[in-house]
Amino acid sequence: MAMPAWYYLSVDILILTSQALSISGNGFIISLFILFKRLRQNMSLRLLLLLCCTDWVFAVSALPYIIYYVVKWNPIMFDYSPLMIIASGSPLIIQFKINLVVTIAIAVDRLQALRMPVYYRRKNQMLYVWMTLFIGLGMGAFDTVLMFWTTTFDTHVYNCAAIGCFQLAKFRAYWGISNMVLNVFALVLTIWVAYELNGFKSKNPAGLGVREKKQLTQANRLSFGILLISMVFLLVPSTFVGVVDLTHLEIFKKIGPFYIVGLLFAGVSNSVVYITLHAELRKAASGLCKGKLAIETSTTISRVTVFSTA
Repeated sequence: MAMPAWYYLSVDILILTSQALSISGNGFIISLFILFKRLRQNMSLRLLLLLCCTDWVFAVSALPYIIYYVVKWNPIMFDYSPLMIIASGSPLIIQFKINLVVTIAIAVDRLQALRMPVYYRRKNQMLYVWMTLFIGLGMGAFDTVLMFWTTTFDTHVYNCAAIGCFQLAKFRAYWGISNMVLNVFALVLTIWVAYELNGFKSKNPAGLGVREKKQLTQANRLSFGILLISMVFLLVPSTFVGVVDLTHLEIFKKIGPFYIVGLLFAGVSNSVVYITLHAELRKAASGLCKGKLAIETSTTISRVTVFSTA
């Protein structure tokens, strides 16, 4: 093996820790949307909620993949079942495409809000969210089927603790290039969003009220934070791995499960910026932690105790 056996075990433990953080962090955000009606009614947060949900589902569904690595870890030699690795690693293949598609959709959504505010206010947000999810799932499902179709399951790959070692080189090339194309597209859109945000601060688009502009500003900040996280944890690593893999270097055998680390770090970081960059989410989180739940109606706001320590 390219690195000491303990290195791969420590990476697996790091991944399990990241999964626990992502599950708890994104689960907490999801609970805020379930409990607070005002958050559910904020249409500008629907795509971010979708990303939060997919991060949570991925962290849970990828547990068998990492647990299998830990259980079958051997200080002398690694001998993992190709079928088990490919099957349990399928959520990684699907989520990577979903994450990229949602990232692009968030960037497009922000550009629509900044450049076409009248259209944005009339847009069917839920239709946009469902279309984003179905496109991401469709692309991820295609990649997964192609991976199973091209993988040889009767050949063992020794001393390798990453799904990339078990995939056909042609599939890795296709997957890496397709991811890089989407990443570049997302990067261009992110730069465009940054440019538009810089100009948004000095104008009041389409005569928005103070409250509407405040909500839009918060959504813009949060969305841009999510886009930057995607660039750091998905674009840079996947581009690096894609380029290196095209040179036929055994990057997966040397580094280990590289892609899943980036996805989980992105999920954990997203759950943090949800709270830090959006006032309503931060207020809801504070209220929930204090045991208070705001019940909102059209005319009044009252508080009831969610749980009591008495």
